[in-house]
Amino acid sequence: MKTILFKFIFLLSFIILLDSCDSGPKPVEIEGLNTYNDEVTTFSVKYPKNWKMSSVPGARFVVFSHDQIRGRFNNYDTKGFPGAKIDLVVSTLDSVITLDTILAKSKLFPPETYEEANISVDGVEGKKLVYSFPLEGGMFNGIIVAATKDGKRATTLVIECFDDTYETYKSSIDEIIGSLVLATAPEKKVDTIIQVEDAEPPSQTLDVRSGEGFTLGIPDNFGSENIGKSASALKAWSFLGKRRGDSYIKVEMFDSKKQDLKKIVDEVKGSLPGATAAQKTSISGKDAFIVNYKPAGQVKGRVYLTIKDTHLYRITLNWFVGEEKDFLPIFEKSVASFKFN
Repeated sequence: MKTILFKFIFLLSFIILLDSCDSGPKPVEIEGLNTYNDEVTTFSVKYPKNWKMSSVPGARFVVFSHDQIRGRFNNYDTKGFPGAKIDLVVSTLDSVITLDTILAKSKLFPPETYEEANISVDGVEGKKLVYSFPLEGGMFNGIIVAATKDGKRATTLVIECFDDTYETYKSSIDEIIGSLVLATAPEKKVDTIIQVEDAEPPSQTLDVRSGEGFTLGIPDNFGSENIGKSASALKAWSFLGKRRGDSYIKVEMFDSKKQDLKKIVDEVKGSLPGATAAQKTSISGKDAFIVNYKPAGQVKGRVYLTIKDTHLYRITLNWFVGEEKDFLPIFEKSVASFKFN
């Protein structure tokens, strides 16, 4: 009897030990690849058919390995659900926006993190950035491929993987990059950044979202998406709808060692294309400044800057000029709802 009891206790202990060694959620496997074909700028790319995809025709195609990984990419959290994303963005090239400026803006981490090389993609020579660094959950790996086929549209493909998942997905990643067909400008003059006929404009009802140290009302049909941040920003929160990829709200938080807000505003203003004179205002009871600027030909922009304690907060609004009446009033209402905790 004692022998049976001992064996039972041993077996139970072994089961408990195995359970305690569970490393948490597992990355989603790739169950085969499908091809996404864009009808506006004719880019195409393969993607894992069982991952979560969304698109803005003519402008963006995003795939996440799991819904729970989306938020992690907003702030590049050091731990969380393991997984990856594939993010393809189409940009209009002009005298200000070039392949070099797109690559520079894509570098969210310290410059020494990146290795740059040439790459052949869709029959033309492009640029590739490769980067990796250890995090609490394992190695973070990223690849950025940027190229243009017609000199009018640039295609940027970003693939990033948390927690050693790059090794799991590597063979599929190579196939995805090899499948890339670059975007080109449409033959007819249409708005390619990006009107989706059946997608709704921003809702006039605000839904309160939270960030670090603040709350903000966002149109309730907008989602949270990672659309990049300034290299010096500590964190960023981005919100946009399905109708347009060029019309969004973004909040960035910086370490503010300089407490002279006007001096900071002057420095920021100097980096913005087509910036106008700064106007004084207030946000959540704090002194603030507004700077209007011109990020692209058919897109207007506005930046709000304010300081709370040791942090500078920058709120950026971008909207398509052809739908200003739909976007700007609710965006201004959103900024007016901004509150510090």
